[in-house]
Amino acid sequence: MEEIIERTVAGRKLYIYLPPCYHQTDHHYPAVYVHDGHYLFSHNLERLKESYFRQEMKEVIFIGMEPIDRLHEYTPWPAESLTSDFPAFKGEGNRYLQEWKNSIKAYMDSNYRTIPNMKETGMLGASLGGLITLFALFTTGNKIGRFGLISPSLWFPDILKYMETQDCKIEGKKLYLYVGSEEGKGKTNIQNNMVQAVKDANDILKQKGFSQDNLHFEIQLLANHHREFFIEQFFTAVRWLYRK
Repeated sequence: MEEIIERTVAGRKLYIYLPPCYHQTDHHYPAVYVHDGHYLFSHNLERLKESYFRQEMKEVIFIGMEPIDRLHEYTPWPAESLTSDFPAFKGEGNRYLQEWKNSIKAYMDSNYRTIPNMKETGMLGASLGGLITLFALFTTGNKIGRFGLISPSLWFPDILKYMETQDCKIEGKKLYLYVGSEEGKGKTNIQNNMVQAVKDANDILKQKGFSQDNLHFEIQLLANHHREFFIEQFFTAVRWLYRK
């Protein structure tokens, strides 16, 4: 963790990782915003450094954003809880993304050598973090150009219908979409439709105009909805989104 800088912006804790060459040059770097704190990239730092050394991908700045209440911040609209153990989803995704744009991105662009344009700005997340990343594709206009959706919670009520009916500007954007083949198996609620929902989302994205040049869809056999698979796919997603 000594390589990760901790800051608090607008009451939210950020974990910032600067790439190896940041302090050796005056270059500006792509900024990649990651939901659920730092675990997705902090477990991949050695692999990332090796990929940088081999010139396989661009060096990037990672910004891990710690959730305050992820069940509400990472959902696009209110919905009933899946179990009695958790409260209903409040659907505060729009407010969260506004905070990202007005406070977090503004802070990073002012205080670090980011490349602030759409093309080089990325957002990635897993599970509900993938859901809010998809929502950002439809709602943040020209602010984000590279999206990583890792096991996104596309069982969420009405999200596929929303995708079908909403306009989506895809010019200059790239998207990595992933799901494990075993996700949702054994569930007795709407989560049991996880894999098919992600497949349907892939089809909708292609109908919106995405092609194999700017959309990569991956299904990993024998993989379920666990962090070990999220971490592995995060590295693969970032390397594809920022490959040289």
